[in-house]
Amino acid sequence: MNNYFRITCLCLLLLISPSCGSNVADKINDTIDLANGVPEKDIDRSQLAVNAFFNDQRFGSIAEQFGEIQNTLGINHVRVLVAWDDNVQPTPSSPPNFNFYDDLLGSIPPGVDALVIMTGVPSWMSNPANWIEGNPRRTFAERWVKPVTERYGDLRRISAWEIWNEPNQPERPDNVALDLGNNPTNFVELVSLSYDVCKASSPDKLVVNGSTTAINQNFPGSIDYNRALRDAGLFKVIDVFGVHYYGRQFENVVRSNGVADFLSSVPHPIWVTESGAQGVGEQKKYVRQVWPYLSEKVPSIDRFYYYQMYESSDPKTTYALRNLSASEGLSDLYLYIRDDK
Repeated sequence: MNNYFRITCLCLLLLISPSCGSNVADKINDTIDLANGVPEKDIDRSQLAVNAFFNDQRFGSIAEQFGEIQNTLGINHVRVLVAWDDNVQPTPSSPPNFNFYDDLLGSIPPGVDALVIMTGVPSWMSNPANWIEGNPRRTFAERWVKPVTERYGDLRRISAWEIWNEPNQPERPDNVALDLGNNPTNFVELVSLSYDVCKASSPDKLVVNGSTTAINQNFPGSIDYNRALRDAGLFKVIDVFGVHYYGRQFENVVRSNGVADFLSSVPHPIWVTESGAQGVGEQKKYVRQVWPYLSEKVPSIDRFYYYQMYESSDPKTTYALRNLSASEGLSDLYLYIRDDK
């Protein structure tokens, strides 16, 4: 099919759509742009952030990894993981072991702020006998969010708490334990209970909902889950709305009732807490194409957390800015960020 015919067909589909309304011209222009390709543009460095989990000492000590992120790449916003699992609390009666998290969060350097994800459950949470008041979501808030926020709530370099991660995956054991995958209202309850706990111990820190899987993919499954969260009152118990964005699927951004339309209903700043591409030679183009495009279509996006800083996987498939390869250890995006400061 030639380009002219493809554009004409797409435009006609938009024109006959009953939901286009007064935005028909804008939708047509967006479709033409998509058909011709979305251009690369410089990224806004003020929005630049990164995921880093500091659990592989082959990349250096925690302090050295923080130093590379801040000093070499000039990134000052970092998303870190504080997971609740059997390594931290192997039995219901054992106290949590915070040794690693004490080292991690105590190493945040001046000038860097951390978004702390609290997620996961130990295996004993699969037994309802261990739940507070028969409610696994209240148990998570009381037995994990509360001790974490009480322990670290005074650390000024933590700017925000994120409650959970990708709740809409029904097959994941932690989502099964808390009954989240097919029940968005349960996730709103989890965030609401956790919000109250967070604000009690650290009222100055922001609360972010755990993002679903990429809001632009699996259309309309992921975005429908997000709509259900909105309708169940999620916006009342967060300060920042979190989303994940992988792949491109630009058509799902600009289509009627798509990503841009939904995100325009969010009354909070939006953080893209995960976004990235596989392959050390693919990351720069992805970020320079996708992020400016999203910023244009969704002006309320304040921040993009690239996924991720370090990973030991193959250079051809890694999402990381840095891997362990002797010849391809730094991605094209790493070099772009480093050299374009």
